[in-house]
Amino acid sequence: MNKETSIYLDAVRFIAALFVFIDHLSGQRLTGGFLWQLAPAGGEAVIVFFILSGFVIGYVTDTRERDFRTYAVNRMARILSVAVPALALTFVLDSIGFFENPGLYLSDRTFLVPSRLVQYSASALFVHQLWGINITPGTILAYWSLGYEVWYYLIFAVAVFAPPKYRWIGAAAAVLIAGPKIALLLPIWLAGVGLYRLCSKHVPPPSVGWAMFAGSILLWVSFEVWCARYGRLFIAPRYLLPRIEIPQDYIVACLFAANLYGFRAISHIFRPVFLPVERIIRWMAGATFSLYLIHQPVTQIIVSISPWSTESWPHRALVTAGTLVVVFLFAEFTERKKNVWRHWIEDSFAAIRAAINRGRES
Repeated sequence: MNKETSIYLDAVRFIAALFVFIDHLSGQRLTGGFLWQLAPAGGEAVIVFFILSGFVIGYVTDTRERDFRTYAVNRMARILSVAVPALALTFVLDSIGFFENPGLYLSDRTFLVPSRLVQYSASALFVHQLWGINITPGTILAYWSLGYEVWYYLIFAVAVFAPPKYRWIGAAAAVLIAGPKIALLLPIWLAGVGLYRLCSKHVPPPSVGWAMFAGSILLWVSFEVWCARYGRLFIAPRYLLPRIEIPQDYIVACLFAANLYGFRAISHIFRPVFLPVERIIRWMAGATFSLYLIHQPVTQIIVSISPWSTESWPHRALVTAGTLVVVFLFAEFTERKKNVWRHWIEDSFAAIRAAINRGRES
């Protein structure tokens, strides 16, 4: 992966997180519908994240995470460094916000259903989306996708690192445990892995790259216009597949995959544009996971204590700017510190191995 493509990936994932933030920010009860026109892109941004996640996993397992232990430690550090603090922060903020403005929280029926103990326990174990389960931990609405992504990490690890004779049966067993709704989006995540391998082995000519890059954007805009006129494409029963829009998710995945593959062919052209702003893009991207996870609980507590009406511009400015400030502060102590978590996890694995060896010797 060259530097220009890496910068592009960072820029895209931060923009995608912003769209998820805007999607939730635009609710009537929060900001009176501020930026509601952009709200539909929030769900599509999650599909972009799945492609990016698979692409990154394809890259790291090809370059530096070539054994299970390294892979497991790095994946755990990446997820837990933000997920655990995010759950803790959400619990605290929701408790304060519920005391200040219970009506704002009770307007979302998922806030107290099921019990908070079940919500947070299932979410901490990443079993909150298995089969027909659809549990949200408090107001951290975006957490649902971790119930997919963590299982994709696991399925991929079994298929790649397990002993050869157990790989496919083990991966199939993991898919079966995860359930149908997680399995239905697995091809999208795997497409990201395949896209990385394609980009690393075959780069199309610049003319084809421009056609794919620009054409995918044009088709995406046309698709959004079509959806705005005729409605989103949803062909899935809600009781089985909450939050999944089929075939819309696959259309978005194909368009973004084409865009990324096309960009790889013309990435060198963007060097004069990207290199001067590389540090800014990298810094913003370093808060992407934090923005994605905690924006809703932060937004909601700010709304609960705001002195202005939800449709006033001072309120909208306070909620938007206040949330972003808290997110970037949170990122300084979480995802920007994932190396600290990596050391903790490695030390824990070493302690477990030492305990097992002592048990065998005794």
